[in-house]
Amino acid sequence: MLFFELIRIAIGRQETLSHTPSPEEWHELFEEAKRQTLVGVLYDGLCRLSADQKPPRQLLINWHATIQKIIIDNKRVNRDAIWVSERFRKAGFRNAILKGQGNALLYPDPMLRTSGDIDIWLDGERDKIIDYVTRLFPKTKVQWQEVEFPVRKDTSIEVHTIPALMFHPADRHRMEAYFDQHRDEIFNNETELPGEQGKICIPTLRVNLTFQLIHIYRHIFNEGIGLRQLVDYYYLLQHCLKEGQTGLLPETALMVQRLHMSRFVGALMWVMQKVFNLQDELLILPANEREGRFLLREIMLAGNFGQHDSRNQIKQSKWGNFWQQTLRNMRFLTHYPREVIWNPWYRLTQFIWRKRKGYQ
Repeated sequence: MLFFELIRIAIGRQETLSHTPSPEEWHELFEEAKRQTLVGVLYDGLCRLSADQKPPRQLLINWHATIQKIIIDNKRVNRDAIWVSERFRKAGFRNAILKGQGNALLYPDPMLRTSGDIDIWLDGERDKIIDYVTRLFPKTKVQWQEVEFPVRKDTSIEVHTIPALMFHPADRHRMEAYFDQHRDEIFNNETELPGEQGKICIPTLRVNLTFQLIHIYRHIFNEGIGLRQLVDYYYLLQHCLKEGQTGLLPETALMVQRLHMSRFVGALMWVMQKVFNLQDELLILPANEREGRFLLREIMLAGNFGQHDSRNQIKQSKWGNFWQQTLRNMRFLTHYPREVIWNPWYRLTQFIWRKRKGYQ
């Protein structure tokens, strides 16, 4: 598949395309790059191509224009991440920026990763965090693990009371205990964002290896996952290799097994070998081809966060959305039964909890 070849060229895992794309094929590659929010990442691939394999001039101009917008957006989100981190710190909450701008630091050029929302984890009791935000924004949307913080017009900010979510109660308890164990390690891990006069805390490499797997896993059941999340994890693994920290991988594998995510992670490893030509020594668990083929079909169908998946259409009522998502997730039942079975129960208890608390 030409799209996968272009990804491998962009990340330095392949030299040339198997054939020179036609103008129509180049247009399809550009559209898929937009669907997967990989326009910036793949621009590196375009620069590495020989002159006879480069896209038509007009497409290059359009691609470059999109790159300029990505850079501008990254500068804005970097500023907002530093600002919101400092705001919560002054309010008495230690905090860390999850994924996003922290992930970008692992890229060859951090400014070419398409930015998204800001996810910030606050250190403190759940009720105290939610009360602080809802005093400022009484009508904001509240969930058990996160609450919207609509303080910036152009940047969506989500405040997390816990970094990730699992539906099965025993697995969720193990996950929360894991994050509790590493709180001080995370909230003291300061780093400076490129081109900005300010620092943020981000999860350490050890925590990120597990956390981002849980995050990707969660999105299967909520919206869908895209290749950008996998590129993030690819660069995380490459950083692990570069820093001589591959000894963390068996630790990650053990936590994955405790959270009953082995089938998913085996599938993900196959996808990462298929798409990125991931090195064998960076596999968390052995690659599972059968499960991997199923997962890759889902990724290519859904696009970034499921935004291009017709199965994710919003219904008019909350109960309509509840049943639509429940039926959507049934196709994962034979693959990830624990999360599928407990998903409706978790969402129902969430609904009751919000009603009792009077949250939106």
